[in-house]
Amino acid sequence: MIALLAAALFTSTLQVEGLAAAGGTLWAATGGGVEQHALPSGARIRLYTTEDGLSSDDVREVRIEDGVVHARMQAADCVLREGRFQCVPAGPIALSPLPAPLWHGARETARLDLGGQVAVATAGGGLWLGDRRITPPGQICSNHLEALAEWQGKLWAGAFDGGLCVREGGKWRTLRAPFRMVNDLRPTPQGLWVASAEGLFITRDGRRFRRERRVRERGVNRLAIRGKWLYATSPVALYAIRIGGRDRMRRWLRPAGSTALQAVAASGADLWLASEDRGMIRLRRGRFELFDRASGLPSSWMVDVAPAPGGGVWAATLRNGAVRLGRDGRVRERSRDPDSWGLRLYPDRGAVLFGTQQGLDGFSRLPDPRVHAMLRTAEGLWIGTEGGLVLVVGSAPL
Repeated sequence: MIALLAAALFTSTLQVEGLAAAGGTLWAATGGGVEQHALPSGARIRLYTTEDGLSSDDVREVRIEDGVVHARMQAADCVLREGRFQCVPAGPIALSPLPAPLWHGARETARLDLGGQVAVATAGGGLWLGDRRITPPGQICSNHLEALAEWQGKLWAGAFDGGLCVREGGKWRTLRAPFRMVNDLRPTPQGLWVASAEGLFITRDGRRFRRERRVRERGVNRLAIRGKWLYATSPVALYAIRIGGRDRMRRWLRPAGSTALQAVAASGADLWLASEDRGMIRLRRGRFELFDRASGLPSSWMVDVAPAPGGGVWAATLRNGAVRLGRDGRVRERSRDPDSWGLRLYPDRGAVLFGTQQGLDGFSRLPDPRVHAMLRTAEGLWIGTEGGLVLVVGSAPL
């Protein structure tokens, strides 16, 4: 196991769950950590995250007891002592649904009378002092990241629930786009391709987006590049789109009988598909062939696939780890934890990183254990989780 040396952690605090105030300080429990604001100005003094001892950046409650700040997560209670939180396990939080009026278009989650000022917490709209929003601008578009890409010399992040944003000058800008749920990103010389729940899109300038209308399904989940071809999957179809030269496209409906395709990867001359209902599917010389539990795989429920160094692929299962398949489809190697729940595979420096619901295989101290996206740039390794985006520039053994 390796401890990450994080150079930067990016979270969004637009989801505010609770408020507390004491001694001229306003505290906010958010989906991106605990915010500390000065009163009456509202200026943010500090943001506390997992880098400051919190067990999770998804903070549900904040309270003051005997002058001490407590932060409550779903499974932990944390106390602020000498600038750092200390956490102990705690039972689940009891839900108490209440009517939720709107405040500046967002659902109100908490309200605090500060004696002349009113603090209002909202779901997705940030923190307000009266009619003035005090949540800092320039934040990442979501804490749940699904895809990362480097294009036009910038870092682009696709979110599960917040669309697409780009990092510019150390800050983030969320784009106005015709999609909200991003599944994958692929940069090409022709532009940046976006696979989303609303369809397949391309942008050539980073501002305007055009939907690829020849892709009939709106739920496009993964992308792959081989030569001058872009491959895209929806649950029921595989598409091949020519991105260089003549404009051509091909569609395979229900390849090998699958109606639950999850991912696609190119390895040498072969194309591999991960499916939830048919296991691994190999396309070779125009013919689809199945590899599933009956042929030696630990499961037929596959969630991702990535090219393996030396040929073949790594395939991630839903809850039986990952396996390396040779070009012939036979299992050659298994991941260290055969019971991990798979999410994403990423080729990196001659190896393949395995992101799971329990963490990133071989690493610790992530902002959230559920890893959905990875990208290596000149700055380091970017890791997208359900609790924010972290940049890793080094590592140290535990």
